[in-house]
Amino acid sequence: MNEVILFTIGALIVVNIILLIIVIILRANVKKVEERQKGELILSSLSIGGARYDAFPGMSGKLSFSLAFMAGDKGIILTSIHTREQSYLYLKPYSKDKNNNLTEEEKKAVEIALKEGYSIKDI
Repeated sequence: MNEVILFTIGALIVVNIILLIIVIILRANVKKVEERQKGELILSSLSIGGARYDAFPGMSGKLSFSLAFMAGDKGIILTSIHTREQSYLYLKPYSKDKNNNLTEEEKKAVEIALKEGYSIKDI
């Protein structure tokens, strides 16, 4: 009789340990899923707008551009200035609440991204 009781107690302990391991694994997987969904949510709310222009008088072809990548009221602006000799690439953070010191072209890119820009779903 004692052997049956000891076996039952041992089996219950093993089952509890297995259940605890399963719970730990499930929690880790839930965190991974939450992180993936958070990333997908950010990407789904990302909006892209851009403006092409001639940066200097006498230039043609509108080879300079500003691209705004916006997630709500925050984002980044990528600007490429093309000259006859070389090109320059700038990256600026953007926040609606701050003085961002943007050029007219960068302001236009932000406006396009916020009002009519492409989303990741569109691309």
